[in-house]
Amino acid sequence: MQVALTLFPGVSADECEAFTLAFSKLPDCELVGVGARVGDVAGPGGRQVVDAAFAEVSAPDVVLVPGGLGVDRTAHDEQLLEWLRLVEPSCQWMAASSTGTVVVAAAGLLADRPAATHWLAGRMLAEYGSEASAQRIVEVGRVLTCHGRISAMDVALLMILRLYNRETAARVKREIEAGDDRVIEPRRSGVGRLLGRARAVVGRSRSPRSGGQPRPHNEQLDTSEWIEMELTEAPWVASGRTSRRKRSG
Repeated sequence: MQVALTLFPGVSADECEAFTLAFSKLPDCELVGVGARVGDVAGPGGRQVVDAAFAEVSAPDVVLVPGGLGVDRTAHDEQLLEWLRLVEPSCQWMAASSTGTVVVAAAGLLADRPAATHWLAGRMLAEYGSEASAQRIVEVGRVLTCHGRISAMDVALLMILRLYNRETAARVKREIEAGDDRVIEPRRSGVGRLLGRARAVVGRSRSPRSGGQPRPHNEQLDTSEWIEMELTEAPWVASGRTSRRKRSG
């Protein structure tokens, strides 16, 4: 399964990490940073690495659009918008967080449907026919939108639930909460470097590590009740929620 992380100047490192950490724990998942050109792009929290140009990634299974700074500029990047329009019909899921939802709206992929977004982005969403929702996460068809970093982690778990099964999603969630460092290395060096930071920043430990103190509990990394219900509800309820579209796995 190929997961494409959309990268652009100003992209938030925190949101990239929140989106990709869960997918990094899947052995059959290829994470690839996609952008206008191969190389580094700067943004809040550090530089990210574009592994492949837009033209090189034509049929990803999952497309992730993190937020960042300079969204007015990014929402007018016709090369990026055209790529999103190209891959949306064939991808199984597309997810956007924070101001990244404005980019998806600018590509015409939200139409007049509401989106979860950063609280400052409501005006920009309206410019493209959408509107800000009060919900942390909004699921419409194959497009998921969310407020930001922590809800992006919930969205990643939800996509794994949809793509695989409840057991796989629950295992990944446990490993994240336990601060499990056993990350499956992606095939691409750029996202691999990003996940090296994620190991240090995201996660918590319930037991002391060799030669050191246990990390304190970070309440921000607790998944929401929303994803808890998705992971624990009756199978027929979960299948009913996904009956609108074909699932894989």
